[in-house]
Amino acid sequence: MMSTDHQRDEVLAMVASLKTRDVPQRHADRLRNQCHAELQARTRRRAMFDMAFRRFIGPALGGAWSLAYLVELLRHAAAAYGF
Repeated sequence: MMSTDHQRDEVLAMVASLKTRDVPQRHADRLRNQCHAELQARTRRRAMFDMAFRRFIGPALGGAWSLAYLVELLRHAAAAYGF
């Protein structure tokens, strides 16, 4: 157990001796702008999907489900009345 504590102390000493580096402001600004642009693009893509779903996909699925229900209803009614 003493060995692990000693190794851990050595590792912590090496980490403590590391120099800190800072990102140049120009690079930070460029990276921030890229992240901002990606987040805006994702928001636009999500909004477009939501609009498409509300306008086309949702009603199409609802219509297909209603049509399938109507066909099955007619099939059962026809079978009940002997057609």
